Amino acid sequence: MTEKLMESLQQARNFIQAGNFTEADKILSPLKKESPLSPDIAKLWCALAMRTGQVAEILPYAAKIYAHSQGDFQKAYWAQLMGTASFLALDLATALDNFTGAINHLIALAKSGKAPAKRKQTEEQTGAENLFVSGKAEQLLWTTCAELASQGIPAFPFAGTLLGIVRNGHLLDFDKDLDIAVWMESWEACCNALEKMGWCKVPTGITYSNYRDYVHSETGMTLDLCGLQYRNEQQITGGFSLPDHPAEYQRVSVFPRFDLVQRSTAYGNVWFPQPPEKILAAFYGDWRTPNPHWDTVISALNLEKFTWLVRCYAYHRLIKCWLAGNLAKAWRYAHQIALKDPDDVAILRSRQWLERTLSRLGQDIPSWPGNRPQRRVYTRMVADLFHEGHVNFLREARALGTHLTVCVVPDERVLENKGKLPVMTQAERAAVVSACKYVDVVITDSPVNTTPEFMAQYGFAIYTFACASEEERTEKYKLCTTLPPDMIKELVYTPGISTSDLVTRILNGAGSTDRESENPQAG
Repeated sequence: MTEKLMESLQQARNFIQAGNFTEADKILSPLKKESPLSPDIAKLWCALAMRTGQVAEILPYAAKIYAHSQGDFQKAYWAQLMGTASFLALDLATALDNFTGAINHLIALAKSGKAPAKRKQTEEQTGAENLFVSGKAEQLLWTTCAELASQGIPAFPFAGTLLGIVRNGHLLDFDKDLDIAVWMESWEACCNALEKMGWCKVPTGITYSNYRDYVHSETGMTLDLCGLQYRNEQQITGGFSLPDHPAEYQRVSVFPRFDLVQRSTAYGNVWFPQPPEKILAAFYGDWRTPNPHWDTVISALNLEKFTWLVRCYAYHRLIKCWLAGNLAKAWRYAHQIALKDPDDVAILRSRQWLERTLSRLGQDIPSWPGNRPQRRVYTRMVADLFHEGHVNFLREARALGTHLTVCVVPDERVLENKGKLPVMTQAERAAVVSACKYVDVVITDSPVNTTPEFMAQYGFAIYTFACASEEERTEKYKLCTTLPPDMIKELVYTPGISTSDLVTRILNGAGSTDRESENPQAG
């Protein structure tokens, strides 16, 4: 490739990234006529065509490049592109044929002992603010939902957004977008209201009647709007709907019926599902245990059927990861598809060859969370001046089940019980407990009395604690008198170490050489 051609292609690439498609076309169309079989020109032209509604022209052009390509990697790339073009044109049968062809080429590549080089990910802007961590995403969520509610539109948190709020008490730090749902009766009103509020509709390759993407004009935050409707008295359905298309062109997700209640926020009243656990259990099954490999479109447990439409999404994402050299992520998609369709031979072979390649390269094969029964453990503790005794207790508490939730007691409660404030604030204590590897979730508020209703609400099977004295034991058992005995587990208190001991050491002069003389076994 000449230097001049490289400069032209880079300029066209910059125009595409900037959304200046007219200028990109002025460069690429003449080059395409001059060199119709150049893969470099073809890749950029197809990328432009995807964005400008020229999908119908991609398939024959990509087919010509595919026919002249050498090697399984290149063949897989162009088969993937043909599959994507067919997918967007809603020719799903042809899309699946092309995607399967791409998978077979990648398997052949693996058989030859080769794997695509891992692409370097685009580095995030230095110092870029994570809107989910900062709380701005949550502020935008509630502001949006409150404004919709004020207009009589019952939109509410959904999917991953709802999961974070219910499980963690805040949005998931690693999330990428906001998810809200609305009844289809309010669909058009909701879409119009969002656009007036500064949410801009994002064009997508396929236009569904009950799903739409938006981006916020000021923050750049993205939002997924999902439409739900009642199927009957017991069921609610959502997903991706393509009217006037057969069943294989739909993605139908089914939820048990739930209600909406109003919830007060700092930004106004909003609508919220009640009980939210119904939605989360339908989506995720064991929603309380994080699964970093989850893909909502593909993994959702409430899919009515693994249709051609869902399979196209799954194949496309699998192949894209494999071509990019992200073999572990490609394996995760292969595994998810196999869970949905254990008879998919191409996928079973993909998973097998990906495992062999990962092993050959010395990379770990991902561990998909199993479907083992969950046994969730709950405890309350002060955890002031975190020490060895706390670690021992948390280790033993976690060993009682598969998940440990710790409520770090508020400062006011400590003052009420002990007549003095802890040395560390609740925020400081919660931060330390969160860092302990035996702890799955930390909360900072819970009822003083642990009741069966509270345990059932959060799925806790065991309430545990340790007691330093008979007085403390009596007090702690009083706070859980309504629990059945099999839900209570007292653990052994670690002797010889306590927060009070540490305070005494500090007051006596931390680091003093006197301690060595007090302990003849030291050293």
